[in-house]
Amino acid sequence: MKLGIYVHSKRPKISVKEIIKVFQSVNIPYSEKDPDIAIVIGGDGTFGYYGRILRIPMLFVGINDPDILGSKAKLAGISYDYLARALISIKSGRCFVDKRRMFSLNYGTEKSVDILTDIYLERGNFSHGIRYALSVSSPIRSNPERVPKKFTEYAIGNGVIISTSFGSGGYYSYPQRIKQGKFNVNDTATHKRFSDNRIGICHIIPTFLLREKNEGRGKKKNNIRMISEQIQYTVPIESTIKINLIRNANVRLYGTTDDSKGTAVLIDKEISIIASNRFAKIIQLYK
Repeated sequence: MKLGIYVHSKRPKISVKEIIKVFQSVNIPYSEKDPDIAIVIGGDGTFGYYGRILRIPMLFVGINDPDILGSKAKLAGISYDYLARALISIKSGRCFVDKRRMFSLNYGTEKSVDILTDIYLERGNFSHGIRYALSVSSPIRSNPERVPKKFTEYAIGNGVIISTSFGSGGYYSYPQRIKQGKFNVNDTATHKRFSDNRIGICHIIPTFLLREKNEGRGKKKNNIRMISEQIQYTVPIESTIKINLIRNANVRLYGTTDDSKGTAVLIDKEISIIASNRFAKIIQLYK
């Protein structure tokens, strides 16, 4: 079994040399070529990036940034302090592979991008609240939150987050943790994640949010002004989600590239999200 080391290519939170010392301390070699398992070390952004590009099982190792606004690595399987113990567990087979659903995003390109954690559409510098429409079409009636099967939302706000179940411990969960009074500098509380067959949608600080329901042929559309509790919800993984800008602005799409600047979003290009055929392979350690 060959283990590979993966860190942020430009801003690693710890050097590869230091990580190799941990490998050597437990007499476990690492491989730079064709590893069987990826040891991914960093924060949630690094996990999301390697989750997109790697097809091998991955152990996510978090480094909690002491900076108050730094990465908290909410999606990590273990802390870096326990890396040596984790390596021994993997070598001795005291672990298993957890397959997690991904979604596929297309933004005006021939090739879609598979997402393990989340993506978010957000206003850029010098931009006021962005105006966008988000439509959902669900082919099945699986509705524990009583979300309509088909609807379109029109919003003015800072943007929107689309999250997988695995990624829901990151940005998507912030409004919920604040509401529960569990959000603080040393926050270690976990929120209730939704199931793996759902996709999470969270509007970021909307100042206006209107939902137009489409109940089907022959039924009238019904406009409903949404209340603040409805800015965060889930829909079935089989749903098709489409996002369009209503007015030109400096808007960026994050979570699809390794570039922290994100991708510029234009008014004439649609963002489309559907379930991916891929499943990410996440290493879990037996307790």
